[in-house]
Amino acid sequence: MAGPLIDWRKATFVGAIAGGIFWGLAAGAILASKASAAATTAICITAVVVMVVGAIMFRRSVSPSKRAFGIGLILAPLTGVTPVLVVWLPGLLTHAIS
Repeated sequence: MAGPLIDWRKATFVGAIAGGIFWGLAAGAILASKASAAATTAICITAVVVMVVGAIMFRRSVSPSKRAFGIGLILAPLTGVTPVLVVWLPGLLTHAIS
C-alpha cells in the first residue's frame, strides 16, 4: 500500500531555508553568549521543538503541501548537525583525553 505522496522538492527546499535561518540564529546566539551552557541548551531544546512540530504537522495534515512543510521542519535542525559535530567532537575528545 502506498501512502500519500510527499513533494520532496518542496520539503528539502523548506528544510534548507529553515535550517539556514535556524543555524544562523543559533551561531549568532552561541557567539553572543560565548558558548554558554544556557545558550547551547536553549538551541537544543528549540531544535527538538521544531522537529516535534514538524512531525505533528506531517502526521495530522492531509494536503501534500502541508505534509511537505512538516517534513521540511523536521529536516531544518538536521541540516547543521554534521558541521556542528565536526567542530564539536574533536574539541570534546581533546578535552577528555587531556
